[in-house]
Amino acid sequence: MISLIISSIRQLTPRIRAYELRDANGQDLPLIAAGAHLKIPIIREDTTTEFRYYSICSNPAQRDTYEIAVQADEDGYSAIQDFFTMNLQFTCEPPSNHFPLHADTSPTVLIAGGIGITPIKPMAQTLARRGRRFQLHYAGRSRKEMAFNDFLSNEFQHNYFAYPADEGKRLDVIKLLSEAAHNAMIYACGPQALIEATYNAASSLGISKDRIHSEASSTKQNENEKPVILELIRSNKLIHVDATQPLLAAIRDAGVNVDFDCCVGECGTCAVKIIEGEADHRDTVLDEASRANGMICICVSRANSEKLILDL
Repeated sequence: MISLIISSIRQLTPRIRAYELRDANGQDLPLIAAGAHLKIPIIREDTTTEFRYYSICSNPAQRDTYEIAVQADEDGYSAIQDFFTMNLQFTCEPPSNHFPLHADTSPTVLIAGGIGITPIKPMAQTLARRGRRFQLHYAGRSRKEMAFNDFLSNEFQHNYFAYPADEGKRLDVIKLLSEAAHNAMIYACGPQALIEATYNAASSLGISKDRIHSEASSTKQNENEKPVILELIRSNKLIHVDATQPLLAAIRDAGVNVDFDCCVGECGTCAVKIIEGEADHRDTVLDEASRANGMICICVSRANSEKLILDL
């Protein structure tokens, strides 16, 4: 475990704040690579603890600080921004990385949407430090709402391309990938729609999935979400999951221990087997064979059937 303290807070955009974290004892922080994230404990009003996952968006070469960025909702409210105050000290696990950057000399295409810039920025900094060929393409509502836009424009100049929607600029993923080098590695982070557009574009162009790496900055939401009944066959439990509750949260609330990590469907740690029922897959890590064999990532996925019987 590591002990961190919030040493600085700055407003990046009207809705996004950056938090600088230092070791509470003044030591160097654990070495990280681009794509790393922190699993941060948040104390809720009822005194229970939940965990939130934030990409470390500072330069990985730094050892004195980590920086994370937190986005408020559409109305400008964020319980997390209220919780994160100056000099707040907390203990968490060392950083994990399920979105690592390749180490070879292949050229790279970086694609970010909205708050998805947070893991992509350190990737660009790492590639620049290595002297590698890369392009960074960043889409957002407007320049004032695109975190780090000015920094990226100044730092990477001809390697950086911004697509503010209010200026009529649109990121054409198919065109972008069609013009990429034949051996380019492609990294995308942003809303689920951007991730899906990247994979669909790659498929239509015959680009191997092995060259595509992604991390969703938000899980796919359904306004007409329905409750789900879970039967845990080994635990002998029947759980009624309401429409707003993740399957993973309901299972843990029922006192069943299950492995998990990223909580955004990227790592596969929480994957379990379905004995009966139909999954509504919302992860980006399970391949078609795993899904055909009945696996489901319970952190983000739900059910198309009214009930799932799980091997738990």
